[in-house]
Amino acid sequence: MTQVSFRTLNLDEVPNMHSMESQSYPDDEAASYDMLVYRQTEAPGLQLGCYLNGNMIGFVCATRYHGKTLTHESMGMHIPSGGSVCIHSVVVKKDHRRKGYALKMLHKFVDKVKKEEKNVTKILLICKSDLIPLYTRAGFVLNGKSDVVHGKDTWYELEIPLQT
Repeated sequence: MTQVSFRTLNLDEVPNMHSMESQSYPDDEAASYDMLVYRQTEAPGLQLGCYLNGNMIGFVCATRYHGKTLTHESMGMHIPSGGSVCIHSVVVKKDHRRKGYALKMLHKFVDKVKKEEKNVTKILLICKSDLIPLYTRAGFVLNGKSDVVHGKDTWYELEIPLQT
């Protein structure tokens, strides 16, 4: 029987996160090992793992920021009192994609933010056009083209407004 579970990631899982990140994003878009350590150390409650029969198959990596949009600056910092949660990575191992795990993980992440993060007014992310349907199914609203230049492709900003 297949068992899916979710939990906050631990610092010792960063090597696995980095391996999955590197396999999921082009080199000019993937977070560095040091950046994943920074995000895990500074914002541990905003790192959520998805596990299948006890093995990590995916994760969401985020930080908080004080701006109203996701910016290039927000990708490299964590402002604990920031009103926006910025999702930087949503990763599912290649052999587990298109099976609903990313959507389940996003729903769990949004619920976690609503319950555990105080004074958050929105959850933000940027994605490429082919992933917009996934994120809108998870409850995100498309704001339009992002000003962020990250790699060679165009990015689009989406958000979930939250009640405070």
